[in-house]
Amino acid sequence: MAGFSSVYSKVTLQPLTEAGVYMVAKARTTGYTYQDLVSNIKSGNLASVYLFLGDEDFLIAQGIEALVKALLPGEEGSWNLAEFESKETSPDEVVTFLCTLPVFGARRVAVVRDFHRWTAAETENLMPLLEGMPDYAHLILVADTIDKRTKCYRTINSHGKVVECTRLDASSAIAWVTRRGAELGLQLGPKIARQLVDRLGLSLWRLDSELSKLATYKDESRPQVTEEEIDKLAITGQEVADNAIFRFTDAVAEGNQRLSVELLEELLASGREPLSILAMIARQLRIIAFALEASRAGMRQPDVAKELGVPGFAVQRALIQGEKLGPSGVRGALIATFQADGEIKSGLHPPDRALELLVARLTTVLPH
Repeated sequence: MAGFSSVYSKVTLQPLTEAGVYMVAKARTTGYTYQDLVSNIKSGNLASVYLFLGDEDFLIAQGIEALVKALLPGEEGSWNLAEFESKETSPDEVVTFLCTLPVFGARRVAVVRDFHRWTAAETENLMPLLEGMPDYAHLILVADTIDKRTKCYRTINSHGKVVECTRLDASSAIAWVTRRGAELGLQLGPKIARQLVDRLGLSLWRLDSELSKLATYKDESRPQVTEEEIDKLAITGQEVADNAIFRFTDAVAEGNQRLSVELLEELLASGREPLSILAMIARQLRIIAFALEASRAGMRQPDVAKELGVPGFAVQRALIQGEKLGPSGVRGALIATFQADGEIKSGLHPPDRALELLVARLTTVLPH
């Protein structure tokens, strides 16, 4: 048990934003929505149990912070707030905490992360508490997923509120960027918003951070964000590198050697090791190969995405790349990456040189 010092408090969060509310409410039009959560917090109509369900950590963090501030104003959180990691604690500890009277305050709040890791037998110990929460107690659960057929879920849904926060797809992220930018006093057209998402990926943490930087950097009299400003300010990270791999394989599929070399240099400049870059290239090529073969065998794109563990838009992009290269081209590209791996590990070529040769093979030898 610890104070509220996890990912939810490592970054200074803004209050629940219109952008966040709009996108989640748009994605889910039935049941209890994020908009309902915001309205309830504003009105003070707070439930005793909340389950945040999904993988959009940014929105979940905003919701939890807003709830905690509403439930435990001022310094009350110092005494009456506890956060639990499910893998490090038991339901009994949570029950004990919530059944203890508040200290110097009116409420007691427990946050349980990775709630989905508890087994059905373990959650059974929570049932008496869920069915009869003390007036002063509030339980906030966070889970990536949950079996909605279970008694535990049905009890939570009956006695509390379930807020679904699934990760936004590319088009929803672009709309979120536009609305969040407007809240910060920025004007981003659809093309610029798409460029920002293309460069940074779908992480709302990263997108919000960069929009905040832009808002600080921009002259208030000139709120229109330009392509050059995004190029200048956008950071490099894991999702940026992933996106560079997408663009790299796009360039390879088109036989564009110049752009392929530029993107390779971008990846090297990000500080990644050459073998790590090679592994990323090989992984993307394997995704293309699987998506192409699965699609031709009649597998639906959502099923392909689930099998590969990647977003739907990544499958769509892989299929476009695969159709350009063709099955023989994809196989040839994979063979070329294996060859580059052998050249690096055997010392035949320095890593940077081996990657340059790989680009030449991919853009000049393969069919396009």
